[in-house]
Amino acid sequence: MKDKVTLLMEETGCDRSEAELALELCGYDLETAVQAVPRLFQNISVFKGRLHVRSESLYGLWLVILDLKARSLLRARAVVSYNPAVYATELSQHWFDFEARLYACRLWAGTLQGHSQEVETLLTEYFGSNEASHFYKEGVTFRDRDFEPLRSALRARLGGAVELETHQDVLDMGQFKELRPRSEDSLAAPARRHARGPRKPGPGRGWGEAGAPGLLVLQVSVDPDPEGVPAGELSAGDMVYAAINDPRDIAQYLASLFGARAEGKSRKRGLLVPVEAIEKHEGGGVTIRVRFSAGVCGDVSIPGDIRLRAVPRTSKTSWWRKLFGR
Repeated sequence: MKDKVTLLMEETGCDRSEAELALELCGYDLETAVQAVPRLFQNISVFKGRLHVRSESLYGLWLVILDLKARSLLRARAVVSYNPAVYATELSQHWFDFEARLYACRLWAGTLQGHSQEVETLLTEYFGSNEASHFYKEGVTFRDRDFEPLRSALRARLGGAVELETHQDVLDMGQFKELRPRSEDSLAAPARRHARGPRKPGPGRGWGEAGAPGLLVLQVSVDPDPEGVPAGELSAGDMVYAAINDPRDIAQYLASLFGARAEGKSRKRGLLVPVEAIEKHEGGGVTIRVRFSAGVCGDVSIPGDIRLRAVPRTSKTSWWRKLFGR
């Protein structure tokens, strides 16, 4: 039988010293330690930026998320536009809202899809190169001047001198995987969040009371399957079959655009889409968010024990689940 430190390392991907610390803090309860590890270590670095090319009248936003422990690029997003309102976006806002704003800007008039894709490719190449290896150092705060090589690359790609402003956030993995931003008070006392019970998103609002600005969130349904995966066991990256059942005109238009056509008068064909996030509630319910496109998501709240037609991202069985027979 493997010891708890080894099991925790295999389940969470942490190293031995991190596993030992987590177990000590959790009274050597393995299941509690599995849940605690993502909250203990701030290994996620988020860079938010905006750019302006005066000679070309171009404005843009970009977002890069790095896993410092794995030294890997998790996300690179960008939008380039002729619309100056894009540049008015505040860099100090929560990265979740910033990303939603970026997606929304892609739908505005004046957006240059080709330029946006080119900048995303440039970001992916740059932050995956040895030239950007210093950005993966833990405990380092970066300023605008540290992005001079990136500024030069953008200038060559966009055809003019680039004014670049940046902002850095450092998160733990738990914060990064959250479905919506939470207040500092709730981060300090997660138990109080569970005591309040789930908050169901309304159509078009997104998670929480206010929702993410600019992100269109539709009502959806997911295809059940008696032999499928329990909803409560899904995770980000899994694929499910979802259909748009939102009654709004824009939703019906998008259902046709995406191919979620009506079958008969009430039934819609499910599309294979990725699970972007999942939140578990007291009482066994879950809220699932799926992603249809850059600015369009779908939410559905269902009991966690309902089995769904799904394609899991991986078939790996956790050691701690084997140990406890769960």
